[in-house]
Amino acid sequence: MIDTRAVVSRLHTIESLAVIPRVASTNLVARRVVTECIENELSLPQAMIVAGEQFAGRGRNQRSWSSPRGKGIYATILLTRTAEQMGLIPLSMATVVARYLIEVFQIAARIKWPNDILLAGRKIAGILIEGRVQEGRAYLAIGIGVNLEPVPDEQRPNAISVRELAPRDYHGVDPATIAFIEHVDAGLSRRESRQEILAAWRALSMYEPGEPITCVVGQRTFTGTWAGIDEMGRARLLTPSGEETIASGDLIVT
Repeated sequence: MIDTRAVVSRLHTIESLAVIPRVASTNLVARRVVTECIENELSLPQAMIVAGEQFAGRGRNQRSWSSPRGKGIYATILLTRTAEQMGLIPLSMATVVARYLIEVFQIAARIKWPNDILLAGRKIAGILIEGRVQEGRAYLAIGIGVNLEPVPDEQRPNAISVRELAPRDYHGVDPATIAFIEHVDAGLSRRESRQEILAAWRALSMYEPGEPITCVVGQRTFTGTWAGIDEMGRARLLTPSGEETIASGDLIVT
């Protein structure tokens, strides 16, 4: 059982923490809070919602995501930022989650653009960011899932978990969740510059310069080689017809 008051007393940016035993989706709860704050002209609390279990979790592109009890960290962070800062939030949060896995469990996590966390091509954590902009302010719900225990699931055959990678350093869901909350709070408190965020992401990227890449953007498919990310965090792909800059899409190492 997580003592929320004790945890919050040690935090610097996250002001409140809610731990819910079972919920459809932490992002769904967060969206409701965002809507209430905007409609009633209230400040959005800098908060985190953690669920023991989700029965209707979703990933990018509306993919369903299994979130059974005792198998992972299922959390959503509520934050406000300027509209200009929104573009780098996916990179920044991916770096925070990758560093958590590296520093707490000594897992050599790497980032798949823009914000999936992998090890040897298998997914260990994912991030889904939803936001609304109101008068120049971005109200963000940042959903994060981390696989702590293996889950037999045909929908995610390429998943891997902390238990499979770091059995000696893993002591259960609650301690791992508390470490996660504290690590995320420390990452948010750093308030890194654009160049620091880009440099940190590049250092943890799974891609090598010139690596063959296929990118699916809606109904279009681009094939080329990896050329890094630009100053806005967009993927750069060198194709036979020239450079393509990708703001969103699925990248596949070919």
